[in-house]
Amino acid sequence: MNRFSFKAMWDYKCPRCRQGDIFIKPMSLSNPIDMPEKCEVCQQKMEPEAGFYFGAMFLSYIFSAWYLLLPTLLLVFYFKWHVNAAMGLAIFLGIISYLRILRGARSLWLHLMVPYDAAKAK
Repeated sequence: MNRFSFKAMWDYKCPRCRQGDIFIKPMSLSNPIDMPEKCEVCQQKMEPEAGFYFGAMFLSYIFSAWYLLLPTLLLVFYFKWHVNAAMGLAIFLGIISYLRILRGARSLWLHLMVPYDAAKAK
């Protein structure tokens, strides 16, 4: 049995059945992490306990730090860019990737904690 699916995580699908959506569509910019209470297919709770997504916050921080730090350091020290130009690019990358990293960290955290159930997928 395949426990983890990068495709389901990337597509924001329920980790238990891999069919229902984790986030409410269409996305609202005022609340980008708006989630249904339960999966519409298998009834998996999207927030199994209070403070469940606290760990996702750390994942988001780690991903964004490396995603922004490495290119900036490479541009400054290898390509000899001015620090302000490299920081400008880092800010631009941060702005365009913010929602994807935020939602991706929540999706990854949920997929790591909730096992796939083939019986629920049918």
